[in-house]
Amino acid sequence: MADDSNPLGSASSGSAPKKQDASKLKQEVSEEDRTQLNVDIPESLHKRLKIESVETGREMREIAADALDEYLDT
Repeated sequence: MADDSNPLGSASSGSAPKKQDASKLKQEVSEEDRTQLNVDIPESLHKRLKIESVETGREMREIAADALDEYLDT
């Protein structure tokens, strides 16, 4: 049985809601709650991200989130 409280479904159970309401998802995204995302990236990309973080004084997660946000808006 799918958990309807999570509009994205559950990755661990492989379930997804039957019908997703995009406006509800957009509202939840804009509320700025944080969640953790673990991805495997090439070591060279991680090093570039770390260098950018040191040079700009920004956290790596902030740079990554901004990059994802820009990519998804295009």
